[in-house]
Amino acid sequence: MLTWLRERGRTGRTASKLYGSIVAHARNPAFFTDLGVPDSLEGRYGVLVVHLWLILDRLKRAPAAEGLARALVETFVTDMDDNMREIGVGDLSVPRKVKKAAAGLFDRTREYDAALATGDDAALCAALGRHLAGSDAWPAAGRLLSWIRATRGELTRWPDDRLLAGEIAMPAPETGASAP
Repeated sequence: MLTWLRERGRTGRTASKLYGSIVAHARNPAFFTDLGVPDSLEGRYGVLVVHLWLILDRLKRAPAAEGLARALVETFVTDMDDNMREIGVGDLSVPRKVKKAAAGLFDRTREYDAALATGDDAALCAALGRHLAGSDAWPAAGRLLSWIRATRGELTRWPDDRLLAGEIAMPAPETGASAP
């Protein structure tokens, strides 16, 4: 029993480290200044979800990463709960709003995965526009799609051992250069 508990704690710490890196990447100002994602709670949530989607997609291809993927989602849910309380959402409303945020992650992940799997760039651009900018015809969707493809490529080459240690690198949207 203690081994399981120790392993769960280690996985949780790794997920927290990985989530911290994801949040740092998602806060890159270029998403809001260069791509025009609204700098609002919804816009920031949308950019965070795109980043989480990319990392969860990468974790699907890493051996023994299922526990880390689950812990990463749990860390996201905990962060959503903490943020809701921090911005002053009433205690009785927090669970409903956190449930909505988690459902949004799963719904968007499913939608993005489906469009990517079929190679339907127009559907993916429309979904990105709808979720990030409130419009299916978002002009910057193609640029974001290019960034997504570059990021997926970089993450595919990223070593499993570093990913499972909670380390990632993603290109910055404005330059394509890797951010720490």
